[in-house]
Amino acid sequence: MLISFDGWTQTKLTNIDLSFLYNPNADVRGKIISVKEDSMALIYMNFTRPSDSLKKYKVSYSLINNLDDEIKRVIQLKSLFSFFQYENDFGSQFGLRAKAGDAKYFVLWLTDTAKMITYPIVKSLQRNPEPAKLLLQHEKINASIFRTYMPVNSSIRIKSFAKDNEIKADYYDYHFLPAKPPMTNRKDSVKAPMVVDKSISLNSNDSINLNKEGLYYFHLTGNKVGHSIIVRDAKYPKFSSIDRLVEGLRYLATEEEYLKMTTSFNKKELFDEFWLNNTKSEAKARRTIKEYFKRVKEANLLFTNYKEGWKTDMGMIYILFGPPSKVFVRTDGIMWIYSKTFELPRVAFLFKQVNTAFTEDHYTLERKAEFQNLWFRTVDLWRSGKKEF
Repeated sequence: MLISFDGWTQTKLTNIDLSFLYNPNADVRGKIISVKEDSMALIYMNFTRPSDSLKKYKVSYSLINNLDDEIKRVIQLKSLFSFFQYENDFGSQFGLRAKAGDAKYFVLWLTDTAKMITYPIVKSLQRNPEPAKLLLQHEKINASIFRTYMPVNSSIRIKSFAKDNEIKADYYDYHFLPAKPPMTNRKDSVKAPMVVDKSISLNSNDSINLNKEGLYYFHLTGNKVGHSIIVRDAKYPKFSSIDRLVEGLRYLATEEEYLKMTTSFNKKELFDEFWLNNTKSEAKARRTIKEYFKRVKEANLLFTNYKEGWKTDMGMIYILFGPPSKVFVRTDGIMWIYSKTFELPRVAFLFKQVNTAFTEDHYTLERKAEFQNLWFRTVDLWRSGKKEF
C-alpha cells in the first residue's frame, strides 16, 4: 500500500511500496533528474498528469543518507505550482533547488489531499564513480528532457554545469540483444568493446541534431559518466512494422521458430501462423497479440535507457508477468513481488543496480535456476492464448 497522508515520518524507505511507478494506470507517476552543484541539488521533476490535475497535491521532500535510516525530517514546500516550468503531451515539469549537502538520496513526497495518499519518488544524488554534470534540454524551450528516447531528426541542447570542460557527443550504431531468460546464469551487461562510430565536440548550450537511429552518449571530456539517448523511428515506443513485431517475439518463440521468422521473406505469414497454430483460435490470437505488444510498448516507455526498454531485464519481466504487485527499494537494487494467482505462485525478482557510463538507471536481474518452471509455464500461457490479463 501507499503510505497515508502525513504518515511518512518514523518509517524507512525500504518499507514503502513503490509499485505505482510501474503501473501505467496509476493516478500519478513521476520521474526526477538532478544535477549537483556543491551542496545544492538542482531537482527537475516530471509528472504524467497535466498541471491542472496537480492542483490538489501538496509537495515536500526529505534527504537521507542510507535507505535503512528512519525518515525523521520532512521539508514542506510552497505550492507545487511555485516550481512550474513547462507542460507538454508527456506531462508537467517542475524544478527546484534543495540544500542537499552530502545526502545520498532525495525523496519527493507528492500528497493527494483529496484521497489522503502520498506518493514517494526517490532519486539518488550521488552517482558512482562521479556526477554527470550535464543536462539535456529541448532545443527551443527551457525544458529538461526526461525521455531516454527521441525520434530521428530531433534537436536537443546540452547544458554543462562544469567550468571549462568540452562536451563530447558519441554516436554508436549498435544494437543490443534482448535479455536472457531469468534462469540463465549470465550477466546482462554491455559487451566490450563498443566502437564509437562518430564523435562530435560541443560547448555548453550548443544544440545537436540527432539525425541517425542509434545510441547517442553525451559526456564531459575526460569524464566517463554521462547521459544517453536512443534514437528510433517516430512510432517508438510502439512496434508497428512486421520486422519489429517479429523481433518482439524473442521471449515467446523457440530458437527454431524465431530463426525461421527473422530470415524469411514472408514474415507476416509466419507471424500469423505462429499465433494461430499456438492459440488455435483467431479470437485468442488477436486478444493475445494486442495485450503482448501493449506491454512491449509500456516496457519501452518505462525502462528504455541505453537499451530499448523491452530488451532490458525489467522490461522482459514486465512483458511476461505484467506490472509488479509490490515494489521495494533495497540497498543493492529493487525488489519486485508478484502475488499468487490462479495461474502462477507468488514470486519475487531482485534487480541489482549496475553502474554504467551510459545511465544510472540500469538494473540486471538476479537470475536463479528455480525460475525455470515458472518461466516455461508463463511462456506457455502466452503462446496458447490462455494468459489472464
